[in-house]
Amino acid sequence: MNVTALRETVTADLRHGFKPLAVVATVGTTSTASVDPVREIAAVCAHYQMWLHIDAAYGGGLALLPEHKWVTDAWVEADSLVLNPHKMLFVPFDFSALYVRDIERLRRLFTLTPEHLHLRDPAGAEINYMDYGVQLGRRFRALKAWVVWRVFGREGMASRIREHLRLAQLFAGWVREDSRFEISAPVMMGVVCFRLKDVDDKTADKKNSETVVRINASGDAYLTQTKLRGRTVMRLGLGNVLTAEEHVRRVWEIIRATV
Repeated sequence: MNVTALRETVTADLRHGFKPLAVVATVGTTSTASVDPVREIAAVCAHYQMWLHIDAAYGGGLALLPEHKWVTDAWVEADSLVLNPHKMLFVPFDFSALYVRDIERLRRLFTLTPEHLHLRDPAGAEINYMDYGVQLGRRFRALKAWVVWRVFGREGMASRIREHLRLAQLFAGWVREDSRFEISAPVMMGVVCFRLKDVDDKTADKKNSETVVRINASGDAYLTQTKLRGRTVMRLGLGNVLTAEEHVRRVWEIIRATV
């Protein structure tokens, strides 16, 4: 996020009689796993009294590693924050965790007691999750998270995340060594965005897209593609606990052979 552009946009809104409500800062974007300047964004939100929500759905899992404590910078300034343990923390889909500074706000917003739901605890000690969101009934999602974390433990999970980070950097190194390719975005986490070069951008876009389609159709590997600055790039995403270096090396061989 461009913080200067954010300030200018907020100022323009106020000048036209609008009241900006909230800003969403992202920690681990979908396409590139990049991280917004959260502390600078938090300062803007504090100045203009806007809600700061941090979308750490993917990147938040990195907080498990002491050496990557930087990823939590300014989290204490947030009004709300979301993490999806089904992304980096190995929990099966779907499992999302929402943290809110003032939890009572959710209760005031969502609590509803129709005649057919006489579930209230007179003492007020009960936590009923239907009071904290739109969803009324829900599955026991916490169980699968407990099982995963109980099996691996904190250190076991951290070591697997470290290995994915290592494999991402290893793969990026192979890409840099091949003159036919280029890295398209900084490798921040377990996502590598890279691109096959060609005589012009339009031809390269077509070949990158075709490469992804052909590899996925083969069933030997699975890549995704995205648009960065208007150009098509390929994406390698690491996150499976069973992924080893031999698998990543094999994917690189398949990519080069397909090209």
